[in-house]
Amino acid sequence: MSDACGELRYTITAAHTRRWVDEALEREMRRDDALAERLGGMQQRAVLPMLILLPACGVGWLLIHRGATPETWMTLALAALLLVPAWRVVRPFTARLRRTMAQQQTDSTAGGRPVRRALAELTLTTRFKRLQGDYRVHFDAQGMQVARAGQRSALLRWSDVVHVRETEAFLVVASTSLHRRGQAYWIPKHSAAMDPEVYREGMQGLLGHCRAAAATV
Repeated sequence: MSDACGELRYTITAAHTRRWVDEALEREMRRDDALAERLGGMQQRAVLPMLILLPACGVGWLLIHRGATPETWMTLALAALLLVPAWRVVRPFTARLRRTMAQQQTDSTAGGRPVRRALAELTLTTRFKRLQGDYRVHFDAQGMQVARAGQRSALLRWSDVVHVRETEAFLVVASTSLHRRGQAYWIPKHSAAMDPEVYREGMQGLLGHCRAAAATV
């Protein structure tokens, strides 16, 4: 583990949170679309079992209410003889019903998508807006402390780090508890709150600690 220590100061801006909202919104909409597609597929696959289940229920009803009499067995035999030609008639109907259900599912999903997207965007915007503000990160050989202006600092020891990821603009670091909740510290790789060269050097020191911590996971 590196002995480097230092401090970074940065601001999470509206532009940052807007980018996070857009990325999270696309993931959420893809997840909703996939769920709607799975549910629609389940409904379409249920058509054939239901057509088989209904005659079976009729047989059960006859046996329970009329008993296993000769008349009952004759009725069942006649029904069985009629089942094959009836199935030939029903089978094309089943295919058309599935196609109709698939089209209705597509239309319903497309029609409700703008509303679902607007609600999801409002929720995400509200959630991420709370993260806007000025931050300070102090790091040394033991870990890093992240403090937001006006709030108490949070300590993250390198031994607790289980997730480290770099994007084009951010260093993403999380402990076990944060990663389990889908949360992390997002630290910008560039900041207007410090001299660019000083911030770059500090970021390199922080990256060294984070990469070393990730290598021990």
